Amino acid sequence: MSTFALKIIEAVKGKQLFCELLINGCSQYEQFTNEVAHNPQYKSELLTILSYMNFVANLKSLPDKKFKDITPTKETTKEYEFKSAHLRAYVFHCENIGKIVAYFGYKNCQKEDIVKFRSIKRRYLKSIIK
Repeated sequence: MSTFALKIIEAVKGKQLFCELLINGCSQYEQFTNEVAHNPQYKSELLTILSYMNFVANLKSLPDKKFKDITPTKETTKEYEFKSAHLRAYVFHCENIGKIVAYFGYKNCQKEDIVKFRSIKRRYLKSIIK
């Protein structure tokens, strides 16, 4: 069974809190940052996604091309996708916490990444209900 923890994303500042989800002490955000660090385009796009998170943290709206509600019908926990040309960040909203960044991925793997993201989200929510 996974152990979850939250860590504030210091690069995102605003009225709404953004946290990364640590799974068994591992930061998916750090892993993804290290993975894209060798590619200047991806590194730039990751910074763009962080800037989009700052917009949302300050309660500003963004077009669907950059920030989209991907919550399935009948789901009570809101899900969002931050988008750049090639990168995606998957986030859900948790009452009394704010936005939790649970998964990062690439545009060409969206369907698989959303399945992984929703699995992580379900496991996390189940872990805090106990």
